[in-house]
Amino acid sequence: MYGPNGSGKSSIAKGLRAAQEHGLTQELFDKDFVDRLLLPDQRIPGVFVIRDGDPDIQQRIDELAGKQPDGGRRQPGEIEYAANVVDGLEKSIEKQKRLVNEADSRLSVACWEKRKKLPRPMQQAFKGFLGDSGKNLAEVHRVRASPSPEGLKNSEELLAIYATLESENTKELQRLQKLPNLNELSAEQIDLLTQPIKSKDETNFGDFVRQVGNSDWVRQGLHYLEASRNRCPFCQQSIDADIEASLVSLFDHFYEDQVSVVRGILKSEEGVSAEIDEFLTTIRTSTAEEAPGILKATEPLMQQITLRIEQVKRKIEAPSSEVDLQGFGTLQAEINKLISDANERIDASNQLLRNKQLALESLKAEVWQYYVHSVVDNDLAEYDGAINAPIKALANLEPKLSDARNKLTQKRNELSGLQRRLTSAVPTVEAINRTLLNLGFLSFSIQHIDNDDTYKLVRPDGTPASQTLSEGERTLISLLYYFHKLMRIHEDQSAPGRVVAVIDDPVSSLDGEMLFVINLLLRKIFKSCVDGTGRLEQVFLLTHNAYFFKESEFTPKGISPGDRSFFVLTKGADGRTTYKHYEQSPIKSNYTQLWNQVRAASKSENPEMSAWLPNAMRRIIENYFQIAGGLDTDKVIARIPESDRWACQALLSWYNDGSHTSPWDIDYSSISSDATTHIRAFQRVFEASGHAAHYEMMMAE
Repeated sequence: MYGPNGSGKSSIAKGLRAAQEHGLTQELFDKDFVDRLLLPDQRIPGVFVIRDGDPDIQQRIDELAGKQPDGGRRQPGEIEYAANVVDGLEKSIEKQKRLVNEADSRLSVACWEKRKKLPRPMQQAFKGFLGDSGKNLAEVHRVRASPSPEGLKNSEELLAIYATLESENTKELQRLQKLPNLNELSAEQIDLLTQPIKSKDETNFGDFVRQVGNSDWVRQGLHYLEASRNRCPFCQQSIDADIEASLVSLFDHFYEDQVSVVRGILKSEEGVSAEIDEFLTTIRTSTAEEAPGILKATEPLMQQITLRIEQVKRKIEAPSSEVDLQGFGTLQAEINKLISDANERIDASNQLLRNKQLALESLKAEVWQYYVHSVVDNDLAEYDGAINAPIKALANLEPKLSDARNKLTQKRNELSGLQRRLTSAVPTVEAINRTLLNLGFLSFSIQHIDNDDTYKLVRPDGTPASQTLSEGERTLISLLYYFHKLMRIHEDQSAPGRVVAVIDDPVSSLDGEMLFVINLLLRKIFKSCVDGTGRLEQVFLLTHNAYFFKESEFTPKGISPGDRSFFVLTKGADGRTTYKHYEQSPIKSNYTQLWNQVRAASKSENPEMSAWLPNAMRRIIENYFQIAGGLDTDKVIARIPESDRWACQALLSWYNDGSHTSPWDIDYSSISSDATTHIRAFQRVFEASGHAAHYEMMMAE
C-alpha cells in the first residue's frame, strides 16, 4: 500500500491488528514497535529460539517435540504421537459415520421406491414429501418414533375411506359479495333535472332568445363565435359589441353552476355503473349454482342505470330540457335477497367440507402409520441391524477423541511453557551483529545481558548507544530485530497458528545503503511467505516512499512473486481516505513514465502534438544514448532511408528547439496537429543507431 503521510496507513495497520481472525498471530512493525523496543534503559526483549538452557528442560522439550540425533534418524516426540492418536480416532469415527450414512442411503431408496408403489388415492397423504427422498425418510423416522395408535388400518380399509370422501366435491366456495349501493338523488337534484336551466340576462336579446326557446343552440354557438373573430359564423358580418356582451352575459355563473351540478350527477351515475360492472365480473367467475340467476336478475338494473346516464347526458347537452330519472324500486332488494340466500347455502356447504377436511387430515396420519409399520417395516429392521454396531462404536470413540484432543492441547501448552523458560537471545544477537558488521556499522553493537532474557545496544567502549542513535539507525536496528523475531516465529513448527506480518513505513530519512538492506530483508520475508514452508500466511507492506515502494515490489529473476495486490491511498478534503486497487505496481520510474507518454501518443486514434511530447522524446534520447555511449547525429541520419531522413532531421532540430521553449505564450499553438510523423522519426533514430530492440521493448504494453 502506497500513500503520503497522513493518508491513514498507520490507522490501517492498527485496524488490521484489531480485526485479526481466530487462529492468526499478527506481528506488527511500526513506530510504536521501535519506541517500545529501544526503551530508556536500553533493554530489548529476547527473541525465541531453542538453543541453550537447563538440560532437564531441554530433555523434556525433546521428549515432547522430538529430536534429531547427530547422524541419526529423527525421533518423534509425544506431541506427534498424541497427534497421531487424534488422527487415528478421527479416521475411525469418520468410517463409522460413513457406515451409518450408507445405511441411511439404502433405507431412503427403499422407502422412496415403496412409497411410489402405493395406490393413487394414498399418494395424497404424501403431499410435501413427493419431491425429496431425504425429507420423506426424515418423516419416516419421526412417525416411527411417535406413539403408534391402536388398531392400524390395512390398505383396503384406507382406500374405502378415500372413496367415500372423494365422492363429493371437496373444494370450498367463496361467498358472494353484496350488490353495491345505488345512487339515490336528493330532492334538490331531482328539481334541477326536472326544471329547465335558464340564464338570468334581462336584455332585449335575452328576451328574444327565451321567446324562441333556443338558448341551448345559442350556448353551443358561442364556441363558433370565439373562433370567427367577432364575425357572424353564418353571414360573416361584424357583430355589434352590445350583442356580443349580451351573448356572454346570457350564460352567467348561476347558469354554469347548475350545469356543473348536473355533471356531478352524471359522474355519480357512471361510478355506480362501474361498480355494478365489477360486481357482475365477480359473479361471472363464481362457481356457485345461484350465479346465473343473479346475473339474469341484474340485467334490468343495468338497463335502467344505462337509461339514467343517457338522460343526464341529454340534460347536460340541453340544459333547458326536462328529464325525469326513474327510480330503482325493489330491484336492489330483490337482487340482495338472491345473494343472501346463496351465501347461506355456501356457508352450510363449506362447513360440511371443513368436516371432511378434518377427516382427510386424520386419514393422512393413518396412511403414514400404515406406510411405516406395514410397508417399510422390514427395511427399518434391516436398517437397525446395519447401524447398531457403528452407533455403539461412535458412542465409545467420541469420548476418546475428546480426551485425546485435550491431551494433545496439554502437551502443546507444556511445550510452549518450557520454550518460554528456555528463551535465549544469544543466536539473535550474533545474527544481528554479523549483519551490522557486514553493513559497515562499527559504531555500536548488541550485547547480551548475563542471566537475563534481554540485550542492549553499546558503543565500542561499552557505553549505552540507544539514546544517541540517529533515526535511520533506530529504524534499521529495530527492523533487524523484527526480521529475526519474525523468522524464528515463522520457523517454529510446534505452534499451530498462522502468522500475518504487517510492516508500516519501515523507511523515512534513511540513506540509500540502509534502504537497500531493508529491501533485502523484506524480500527474504516475502520469499518465506510465498514458499509456504513455515507459518507465515500473509505480508502487508505500507509506505510513503515511492522509490522504496518501487524497489520493494521488484522480484529477482527466477523467484516467484506470489499473489500480490497493490493499493494507492489518498485523503480527500473531507478527511476521508480512499484507495485504488491495481493488479500491477502503479509506481513507475521517471524513464518508464516518459516512454508511457510516447506510447500513449502513438496509440491514439488522432494523436495531437502536445507541448510535453518533445520534452519527453528529448529526455529519452539524452538519457538512453548517454548510457549507450552517445549519439552521433550525422552517422545516425546517414543510416536512415532517404524517404524518412528529412523527418528525422526535423525531429532532432525540433526537439532541441521546441522542447526547451516555454509553450505558454498567449499566441502559442503546437507545431503540428499530428504527431505521427515525429513518432515514426523517433523510432527510425533507434533503429538506425542499432537499438531497435530497446524501442520495441519500451513501446510494448
